[in-house]
Amino acid sequence: MSITTGVRVSEGLVALEEEPTRLAETLDRIHVRWARGAGAVPLTVPPLLPVTDLSVLDVYRNFPHLALVSSALDTAGNDRIEREAASGAFPPASLGPADLALPSSACYGVYLHYRNRQLSREVELVTLQGQCFRNESHYDGIRRLKAFRMREVVALGTPERAAAHLDHSAWFLDALAGEIGLPLERRVASDPFHDRAGARAAFQQIVPVKHEYVYKDLAIASVNTHHTFFGERCAISLAGGGPVSTSCVGFGVERWLHALADHFEGDWERARGAVERAAEQLT
Repeated sequence: MSITTGVRVSEGLVALEEEPTRLAETLDRIHVRWARGAGAVPLTVPPLLPVTDLSVLDVYRNFPHLALVSSALDTAGNDRIEREAASGAFPPASLGPADLALPSSACYGVYLHYRNRQLSREVELVTLQGQCFRNESHYDGIRRLKAFRMREVVALGTPERAAAHLDHSAWFLDALAGEIGLPLERRVASDPFHDRAGARAAFQQIVPVKHEYVYKDLAIASVNTHHTFFGERCAISLAGGGPVSTSCVGFGVERWLHALADHFEGDWERARGAVERAAEQLT
């Protein structure tokens, strides 16, 4: 169904009125409470990241088509800036170097935050909500947006602890969806954050590294393992030596809103009631 009540979308940018905003806040409280109960600490990372840092993470090798970057205006042409703005876009000649990026995933800032550090224990768990930006080929209501929010819980540690985080995340997703009555299907998906040649590539054909939780062909959450990719690229090491393994679970805020509104036939209040009752059962 088309979700229109309380939602205003234009060119992939969304504004949410009171009811969907309250539902998003309720969902996030549940996600944060679960994350804190698992031992995750809150983290805030910058909304803009240096292009050079994301290049180290192979972002522009794996996702160049999604990239959005930020540039300052060249004020030497001040007399034409207002005119160009009114036309709808600034041409390249009016822009300085684009050295900052609008990240397409919330967890990039986590790995960069831990760069060149050694963990003092077997695992570090952090949680954050980030604004993500993607230059998609098309946009579709709140299903597919240019700017959207992602709640993530990220584990950095030994392979065993990173894997345990995914198991616990999968349990939580299954339990939450089950209590709400939201039908989700777990599907194997692809994750390009690995070397594409040699033994690792062959291994990844056998052992899935990403699973998505899908509502009517829309992925609203995912659990992901990156093995030691980010540990190696960011020089994050274990106390005993060697790079950390990482894993994360991500909840797409607006995509969850779409799924709930669709499932509860556009009734935001009924959807929020179902989410609140699920939260009580999961306490």
